[in-house]
Amino acid sequence: MAVQVSCSFGTQRRRVVFTRQELIATFPGLAVADSPPLEVAYFPSRDFITPDCEESIWVFRGWKRDFTSDLLFWVKALQAQDWSGREDYLVPYAEGGLCEPITEAECIRLVTEYSSGLRSPLPPYIADLSGFRSGLRMYAEWYDVAAVAELDEMFVAFCWSTTA
Repeated sequence: MAVQVSCSFGTQRRRVVFTRQELIATFPGLAVADSPPLEVAYFPSRDFITPDCEESIWVFRGWKRDFTSDLLFWVKALQAQDWSGREDYLVPYAEGGLCEPITEAECIRLVTEYSSGLRSPLPPYIADLSGFRSGLRMYAEWYDVAAVAELDEMFVAFCWSTTA
């Protein structure tokens, strides 16, 4: 069962949400800023059909009325993940984001593929990407996959990883 803490993929345009250069330049300032309300759903390995898979998923939603930018949303989504004991790795990890534009279909495929082993469904806001405006693939490694998207009224992010 997902733990709800309190963090939107919508056309096929390949509009860039933010660039890697913007991410690197603004990360330090955004990291110290207060976070607007962020809805977070976390799925640890025990939420997967095969609990010893060592997989986990983080899903985030933030309303545009609360976040001044998509980049602030992404930084706060990154920070909301458990970095305890690994704080020194956060900045290089964040700055290594790909920031590759992806379509709505690619976002749907990514979320569907990497959540297929979950016992319970993802929150509806990540499964329904209506209102999709733009999206970015942030990580695409065999052990780490993430995307962030802008919808009409909100931002969403999907992060999957494994330690296997």
